[in-house]
Amino acid sequence: MKVVLTRGDLLRGVTTVQSAVASKNTMPILANVLLEARDKKLEFVATDLDMGIRCSVPAEIVEKGNITINAKKLSDIVRELPEATVELEIDDSHKMILVCQKSNFKVHGLPKDDFPILPEVKKDKVFKIKGALLQEMIRKTIFAVSTDETRYVLNGVYFQVDGGKLRMVATDGHRLAFIQKKLEGKNDDKASVIIPTKTLNELSKVISDLGKGKEDELIVESYVTDNQIKFVIEGVEIISRLIEGQFPNYEQVIPKESDKKIEASVSELSSATRRVAILTSEKSNSIRYQAKNGKLSISSKTPDMGEAKEEMDVDYKGEEISIAYNAKYVLDVLKNVGTDTVNIELTQPLSPGILRPKGDADYLCVIMPMRV
Repeated sequence: MKVVLTRGDLLRGVTTVQSAVASKNTMPILANVLLEARDKKLEFVATDLDMGIRCSVPAEIVEKGNITINAKKLSDIVRELPEATVELEIDDSHKMILVCQKSNFKVHGLPKDDFPILPEVKKDKVFKIKGALLQEMIRKTIFAVSTDETRYVLNGVYFQVDGGKLRMVATDGHRLAFIQKKLEGKNDDKASVIIPTKTLNELSKVISDLGKGKEDELIVESYVTDNQIKFVIEGVEIISRLIEGQFPNYEQVIPKESDKKIEASVSELSSATRRVAILTSEKSNSIRYQAKNGKLSISSKTPDMGEAKEEMDVDYKGEEISIAYNAKYVLDVLKNVGTDTVNIELTQPLSPGILRPKGDADYLCVIMPMRV
């Protein structure tokens, strides 16, 4: 194998796939990235057996071939190279010779033979959506995913397609985030799968790296099967196993009616909540919200620390209501609503409440109250 390419393209290929490299594994070759030269491009592949990433960059192919190289070492080398042309060559002993101006490296590699082949995902169900919308959907749901490994089906985001719309839902049992957006084109296919958090984080990162201010122009294609999902974006493929199991019926969790509705400034509510949360215990992080006559009182009281209270103006004309929430859950929602004003919909002190952006019917978060 012998190829010539720019340092920038080489770095882009390595860094795009590097996050799929297995950090801890009994198979040494999974710490490597596969480089394959063919058809005027250099292809990079990495996998941890649960998720794989493939990325192609333009290159002058002097001689076709392939090799696997330790991903971290290759990345460290390329990051330190000057902005110039890079020559890569593989000798008969599976050693990669890298030359860039006055720099010369010889790195031991392993043959492709033992490197896992990424699974082929059939194009049975193909869905298209703008990169910016998908990235927004990930950001507005992924914070609510459970990190409790004993609740495996909650360790990812529910990806549901129906009626030409994509819905994404995440919950950890204490809160739930729901968002829906319209897919590109007409599509009557349906799908219901659970995507691991790591896969979605990588997908969001790739969209950011490829977008660089033009996320609206990016179109992401997703191919869905019973146990695999594949995302394709401008020369990058992310293939991932799905989480097996039945996601909870999220529609039952979302309150159908709310007779108490509060309209508040997102910035004011965020600031007040952060200040009052200073005097909460790490265990409960509980804050009380009390609405009455156009005012919202936010307070905390911890026996061994003290108490804090703050009041702000809101749009509320209903009867007095007092409810306690985990401050972190409230702040997570406010950080992601994307509007200046948030609507808070309540019923009873021990019933779940809904927070949603004003004027946006496609996004909401449900938070379970705390007993205090």
